[in-house]
Amino acid sequence: MKPLDTNKDPQVLGPFEMLARLGEGGMGVAYLARRIPLDGFTDEDAAAYQLVEADAGMDAAEPRLVVVKMIKPELLDGEPQARERFAREIDAVGAVVSERVPALIAWAPDAEWPWFAMDYVAGPSLHTMVTGSGPLGVGPYAALGLALVDALRVIHGAGLLHRDLKPSNVVLGPDGPVVLDFGLAVLAERQSSQALTASNVGIGTLDYMPLEQRTDAKHVKEPADVYALGATLFFALTGRPPYPHGPLTTGPTNWDGVDSAFIGLLAQILVPYPVQRPKLDAVEANVKALLAASDLTPELAAEQLATLVAESGLTPKLPAAALADQASPAVQELAQKAVDAGAAPDAPWADGGAADDSPGFYGLVDTEEIELAQEAAVAPPQDPTPTPADERPAEPPAAPSAPLPAPAEPTSYRLQLPEPPEPEAPPPAPVPQGAPKAALRVAERLREAYAHRGDL
Repeated sequence: MKPLDTNKDPQVLGPFEMLARLGEGGMGVAYLARRIPLDGFTDEDAAAYQLVEADAGMDAAEPRLVVVKMIKPELLDGEPQARERFAREIDAVGAVVSERVPALIAWAPDAEWPWFAMDYVAGPSLHTMVTGSGPLGVGPYAALGLALVDALRVIHGAGLLHRDLKPSNVVLGPDGPVVLDFGLAVLAERQSSQALTASNVGIGTLDYMPLEQRTDAKHVKEPADVYALGATLFFALTGRPPYPHGPLTTGPTNWDGVDSAFIGLLAQILVPYPVQRPKLDAVEANVKALLAASDLTPELAAEQLATLVAESGLTPKLPAAALADQASPAVQELAQKAVDAGAAPDAPWADGGAADDSPGFYGLVDTEEIELAQEAAVAPPQDPTPTPADERPAEPPAAPSAPLPAPAEPTSYRLQLPEPPEPEAPPPAPVPQGAPKAALRVAERLREAYAHRGDL
C-alpha cells in the first residue's frame, strides 16, 4: 500500500475518495478508497454508478472501505479493445457471488477512464503470509485448500475461468481466504465473434500456469485452474512455485521440504496433461481426508488459519485518511461540485475543471489527445470558453464497445467497435446460499441486463 501520487493518481472517482495505491496490473490501477457522503447525491446519481448500498444491519456510521480499480489511461490510446476487456472484467466480478470473492459495489464503464469498486478485504496475501511467517501447517493448509476449491467451484459454475490464480491473488481475510483479480476470467469468449483472446497466446503468470495455458490460453478449460490451485498449495508448503522456470512437459517436481502426506494430492494435480488432473470434488475429498488423518475438522482448520493470520501482524496498515471520520474539506468540495453539476458519471472531471494550463482532474492523459489518437484525425479548433451545460449541443452517443452491466449516460469517449452478436441466453447459474444481500442484488441486476447474452 503506497501513498497517492498527486501528479497522476485521482483523488475522487465517482462517489469514492482514493486513499492509497494498492498496486497495478496489466489492465488497471487499484486504489484503497471509501464512500464520500454527499448532500446532493440522489438516487438517480447512485443508479448512474450502479451503486449497491451496504446490507441491512451493517453499521452505516462506519466508513466502508472498497477497492477501486481504474483502467490505465494509456491503454485507451494504444489498445482499441482495452475498454471492452475492462467491461468484461466488470462482468466477471459481478457474475460470481460468493464469500470467497469480493462483492461488486459500483461501476462506471462509460466513464472517461472506466472504473469499478468492490469490497476491500483486510488481510495479507498468501504470498506475503508465507514469505513473512513461513510455510503453512496441516490445518491452515487444508483451510486454504477448501476455500480455493469453493472459489473455483463458483467461478466455474458461472461459466468462467480465473486463469491467474496464484499466491498474490489470494488474500487471507478475517472471514477466510478470498480470491482476487478476474482480469483474465473470460471463458465463454472463445465462442463469440467478439473474442478478445487470440489463439496461440499465453496469458497468466508463468510460475503458476499449466503448459497448455502457456501455449494457447484461449482454449484452456477448468483443469488449468486446478493446476494453478495445486501450484498455489505447493507454494503454501514451500514458499516457492513447483517449477522455477515455468511448466514443463517432462522432469520431476522438486519435493524437498514437502511432507509425504501432501505429495499424494499435489502429484496428481501438477501433471502436464489436463485430462489426468483431478476434479474439484476429488481435491476437496483429498483435503478433508488429510484433515481426518490429523484429527481436525474444517471448522477447526479455519480457526487455526485465522489465528495464524491474526498473530502474524502482516495485515496491511491502513493510511491515516482511512481512519478519519470524513474526507478532507478539499476532497469533499471537489466531489460535491461534481454532483451539483448533474452531469453523466465522471463527466465533470473528464470535461476539465482544472486551470487552462494544467492537466485534467485525473492528471493523466488529456481527453482530446486520446480522442485524436483513436480517430486518427485532427479535430477542428474549439472555443476554449466553456459552454453552459444547458446550452451545449447534444453529442451523439458512443457506439457500444461491449454489452455492459447496466446502461449509463454517454460520455465523451467515441470508440467505434462492431456490434456484438446476441446469442440466446442459457439458464442463469445458481446463486450460492448464504451470499451477501448486496452481492445477490448485483448478480440479479447483471442477469437482467444480460438476458440477451450467452457468455455469462
